[in-house]
Amino acid sequence: MRGRARLAGGGSLVACLIAAALLMPAPGAGAEPYRTVAAPLRLVPTGPVPTSLRGLSDYFGVLEIDAAGDGLVVINRLSLEKYLLGLNEVPPDWPAEALRAQAIAARTYALWTLARPPAGSAAAYGFDICASTECQVFTGAGVLAAPDGSRWMDAVEATSGRALLYEGDPILARYHSVSGGHTLDNSQAFPEEPDFPYLRGVPSATEEASPLDRWRVTFPLDDLRAILQQGGWWDGSELTEVRSLPSDRRLPYPDILLRGPGRRLVRTAQEFREVVGAIAPRAHPNRYPSVAATPTGRLPETFPSNRMTVSTEGGFVEVRGRGWGHGVGMSQWGAHGLALRGDDAEQILAHYYRGAERGEVASRRPLDVGIDWGRRRVEATGAFRLVDASGRPLVDSAVGTWGLSWDGPGVVSVTAPAGLDRPLAVTVLRAPDRVRTGGIARIQVALTRPAQIRAA
Repeated sequence: MRGRARLAGGGSLVACLIAAALLMPAPGAGAEPYRTVAAPLRLVPTGPVPTSLRGLSDYFGVLEIDAAGDGLVVINRLSLEKYLLGLNEVPPDWPAEALRAQAIAARTYALWTLARPPAGSAAAYGFDICASTECQVFTGAGVLAAPDGSRWMDAVEATSGRALLYEGDPILARYHSVSGGHTLDNSQAFPEEPDFPYLRGVPSATEEASPLDRWRVTFPLDDLRAILQQGGWWDGSELTEVRSLPSDRRLPYPDILLRGPGRRLVRTAQEFREVVGAIAPRAHPNRYPSVAATPTGRLPETFPSNRMTVSTEGGFVEVRGRGWGHGVGMSQWGAHGLALRGDDAEQILAHYYRGAERGEVASRRPLDVGIDWGRRRVEATGAFRLVDASGRPLVDSAVGTWGLSWDGPGVVSVTAPAGLDRPLAVTVLRAPDRVRTGGIARIQVALTRPAQIRAA
C-alpha cells in the first residue's frame, strides 16, 4: 500500500498507514463468516481516514449497517455541517457566490427535513434524509478529494449556520438544475402540496450557460409507435401524428395528442415523459437518452423535463424542451449566471425565495443519511471499530476489507479479511532516502495481513 508521512520537528518520521490489503484479497461472498451478530452494526472510525464502501463511495463519520426485511440498510451518521461537505449538487469550480447560495439552500432544506417526521423510505428504514436526487445528492468524502473540492468546503464553512427562514422557521428550500427561463409555483410541480409564499415562480434569465436550458429529441414515428405499444398506450395500428396542445387543466406543461387512422389519444406531457422515458432507453439504448453537449455526452434522461413542444414532420417526431428538474425554487444554473453577473449569495437567494429571511440556526443533532438499502452485502475498507447493537466493541481495530452480509431481518454476518490470523510482517518496498523537516514522504509497504501501522 502507499501512504504519506510528515517529518516532525523532533526528527521522527510518523505515519499512519492503513493497510488496504495490498497482498490480501477482499473477503469473497462465499468466505466463512467471522461472526453473526444482531443488527444494527456500527463502523466507528479510529482515525481521519474515510471508510470506503465498495460500489458506493467513501464516507466520514459513523456508518451503521442495519438488517431490514429486504436486505441491509446503510446509514451514515454525521453532523449537519459534515453532511453538507459531502453534497455533490453543483460543480465545485462554479463561482464562489453560487456555491455559497447552494450551501445555504442545502443547509435550509436539511433543517426543514429534520423538523418533520420521516416519510417514505426514511420512515421505512430509519434514517432522516436520503442520498439521492429525491432529497439531496450526497456522495460523501470524495467530494472534498475531487479537484476544486476545497472550494465547496470554503463555501460551506463561510456560511456555517446560515439558513433561510419564514416566520422564524427554516423554509422548504427546494432547488433544481435549470428552469428553462422561469421557475414554477410549488403547487404547479407538486399539485398535492400547497403553495408557499417563498416558492413562487420567478423569471430566471441567466441560465444560458446550461446545456439543458434548451434541448431537443427526435424519434422516427415507427420507433415511437413501438415504444407506446410497449407502454400499453397504442395498439399495432399506424401512428401518423404526435403534437403538443395547450393543457385543458391549466397545467404548466402541455397535453400530447397521439393520432392515427380512426384513433385519437390525449395524455399530459408528464405522462408522456414518464412512459417514453422509461421504455426508450431499454428499447434503443444507443439512441436514448439522446446525444447532447453535456459532461456525459448525452441528455441525463430521455426528456429532462415536461416543459416541451412536440411536432411531427417527414416521418419524425421532434420534441423541443427546456430545463431539467421540477422547476421549483432556486435554479442552480440561474444562480450560476447571477453570480457571474456579480450578485452575491444573499441576492441570489432573495431572487428565488422571495419573502424568506436570512438567519442563523444552530443544530447539534446528528444527521442520519440513508445511503442505500435492500443490499445483500457490503464490503467496508478502512480503519474502524466494529460495535454491535448493544454498544459493545465486536472488533477494537478493524482494518482491511470486512464483509457484512444480510442474514435475515435483524441479523448481520461479519466476514474478516483473508489472512487476519497470519503473523504480521511489514516490508518497506519504497521510501525516500531523505525528507526535510516538515516535509511529506511517500512510503510504499507490503503487509502479510491487514493492519494499521505507525512508522518511527
